Amino acid sequence: MSSPVIDDELLRFGRLLHYAGLAIVLVAGAVAYNWFYAPVERVMLDAEMKIDALAISSRNAPVIRREHERLSSHLKEIESRYAALEARVPLNAEAGSFLKHISEIAHQEQLAISNFQPAQSVQGNGYAAMEVMLDGKGSFKSICAFFDRLSKLQRLSKVKDLTISVDPQSDDYPMKATIVIYFGLKGDDKASAVAEVRRG
Repeated sequence: MSSPVIDDELLRFGRLLHYAGLAIVLVAGAVAYNWFYAPVERVMLDAEMKIDALAISSRNAPVIRREHERLSSHLKEIESRYAALEARVPLNAEAGSFLKHISEIAHQEQLAISNFQPAQSVQGNGYAAMEVMLDGKGSFKSICAFFDRLSKLQRLSKVKDLTISVDPQSDDYPMKATIVIYFGLKGDDKASAVAEVRRG
């Protein structure tokens, strides 16, 4: 019995069908990968990254809480100091009222004030200030007592310069002082104002 003879055309056609089938399988695989597997893989990767981020956040949570508590405590301290400072600093310079207070103290401590000269006010960081030049004369004890009581006034002030001279003709000492008085605090610069007072 003789075997059928397959001509070249039929053989080529069979190969073409085989290659076409292989190409269809590859295309179908690529489409399936791009449309199904790749998106799922991206979702899985995103989920893993979020899990890692949450794990890191969980490990850092105690540190974050401690830092938050520290900053909150620091803020309360600043606000408390500012409230105390605000009670000691008027809105305006009120140089006349300040002169009245120090004149009363000087009289009680037997210190003679011969000159009281306010200067122009200047703007600081969160506050305003005015320098006051003061000339006086008294015993060393009266001068010390005067400045001690000045530091205890409710009104906030700072002695910037103090010069004490000797008068050969008298037991009293002439003095010149520059006193800074503060006023007009600005609420937006609480920390700066408190820091300035602490330095003063």
